[in-house]
Amino acid sequence: MSLLKQKHYATRVFGGCLALAISMSTVGVTAYAEEIGTENTASAVADVQADALEDAQQAVAQAQAEAEAKRLAAEEEAARAKAEAEKKAQEIKAEAERKKAEEEARIKAEEEARKQEEARKQAEEEAKKQQEAFENALSSSGMSDADFNALCKIVQAEAGHEPTDGKVMVANVVLNRVRSPYFANSISAVIASPGQFGPVSNGRFAAAVPSADTVNAVKTAIAGTDLSNGALYFHRGSSWGNKTLIKTVGSHSFFA
Repeated sequence: MSLLKQKHYATRVFGGCLALAISMSTVGVTAYAEEIGTENTASAVADVQADALEDAQQAVAQAQAEAEAKRLAAEEEAARAKAEAEKKAQEIKAEAERKKAEEEARIKAEEEARKQEEARKQAEEEAKKQQEAFENALSSSGMSDADFNALCKIVQAEAGHEPTDGKVMVANVVLNRVRSPYFANSISAVIASPGQFGPVSNGRFAAAVPSADTVNAVKTAIAGTDLSNGALYFHRGSSWGNKTLIKTVGSHSFFA
């Protein structure tokens, strides 16, 4: 009930009580006067009016208290309903965000899986092409199994702990020497030439067991990839007499 309605209600209660008191018959007032032991009718009327006013005030106070209690209860109920609505809205929002995050994670995972699958297929295709190029080069060069194995062993002995490109370049040096008129004309002969490769004399060449990475690096070089740009020499150090430095990879520098 609004404050205006509360006041209106209280006024009606008060007015009704007061009107009742004023409209009492003369006989009733006289009877009341006799009851309280007075012949003064005006005084009796005043007493009745005072009682009626007090009753009306009490009724108004009670009505206002009840109205206030109802108002507070209504406000409390409205606050509770609002809190529940806000909580529900937050739960709905949180659930929507969770589903959105799950969907985004799923899409991301699928995209990552797709990329990995594409990378795998591309790597397989590249490996297949390299193998075909290696086999073609091996066939056209007439390289023997002994030469291939010797090349893998010398690369492992010289560059087993070097990066893949460094291994390819060591193999390049051996192959470039085979093609050069200043060195022996076979892989095994180039490797066995006196004073050319330290691992041959210290036993590391004979004991070398080529890793998969070393074998792949050798195949890459045989297939025609020359990362050394025609280098004929390599050693640890950035200079070597009057030889021209081409590049340094890992711990080896390569020279023309």
